[in-house]
Amino acid sequence: MPEFRNLPPERQVECLTELASAALTRFAIPQRSRLTLLNFRENAVFRIDHAESGTPYVMRVHRDGYQTRDSIRSELTWMRALREAGVHTPASLAGVDGDTVQTVAVDRVPRPRHCDVLSWVEGAHLGTASGVETYRLLGDTNARIHRQVKRWTLPPGFTRQAWDEDGMLGPDPLWGRFTDLEALSAERRTLMLRARDLVLERLWRFGKGRDRFGLIHADFMSENVLVQDGVPYVIDFDDSGYGWFLYDPATTLAWSTADPEFERVRDAWLEGYRSVEPLPDEDWRELPTFIMARFLVGLGWLHTRRETPMAQTFTSMVVELACAHASRFVEEAR
Repeated sequence: MPEFRNLPPERQVECLTELASAALTRFAIPQRSRLTLLNFRENAVFRIDHAESGTPYVMRVHRDGYQTRDSIRSELTWMRALREAGVHTPASLAGVDGDTVQTVAVDRVPRPRHCDVLSWVEGAHLGTASGVETYRLLGDTNARIHRQVKRWTLPPGFTRQAWDEDGMLGPDPLWGRFTDLEALSAERRTLMLRARDLVLERLWRFGKGRDRFGLIHADFMSENVLVQDGVPYVIDFDDSGYGWFLYDPATTLAWSTADPEFERVRDAWLEGYRSVEPLPDEDWRELPTFIMARFLVGLGWLHTRRETPMAQTFTSMVVELACAHASRFVEEAR
């Protein structure tokens, strides 16, 4: 049998749906409840329609080897703390044994997978909106997340990955080495290496003070914010971990760098953020550094997930955006 990740996506989904069905009873949900695939990128994400109550939920069948049981529990703990601080996030459903994370095995999936169930948010993806108001709301919401982090005492046993120098750009980064991406020509790989060295130099100078470094969402894209009755709900904390706060807006804004409206949406994000939390000009001037870091991290992801439809669709576009930003970034540093 071929390696599971090399199976056609539809075969993988078929097998993971069987595993998700087996996991339902672990959360006291009838196995005859309907499962509908919502997303299959890092995780397989399903909508559950409870067979008896009709209540909708979301189940995540986690990617093999990315997160541990403890790190997923920690993610859910942070999401709960954010809700208590006024940032809306989905609530987790405990299993019948009281644990929010259940590890489930079926014959057709080579290794057991961690599963969790979240409340359903009936909202519109902010990613379907556009314009400065969208970015102003993203900045406002991001500031509320960072404010909670700065005031929160981590509970014992809390563990998450780190988007620090090693996690982003070290010899074994979390999402893979950008230098391994075949779509980079020798000339472009050289450009990226120069940009990486400059990023690392600037990160060292920038430092990790408590006002600059802490827990971050790390994938704060507009598609990860749902709006329900005018209220933003933040979803998909799967990549969350320790990192620089400026990495969040870099994640939000990187894909707009070639847009003629980039300066307007960037300034709208900043305006929204500063309506909640201070952000000194000195810090904000380092945004290009973190956008460059995000591009380099993204290129690593495209290599390690090269078998996925998403990577195959977007690799060329991301390479072009990354190289354009790298050229400006390196040139402005001279």
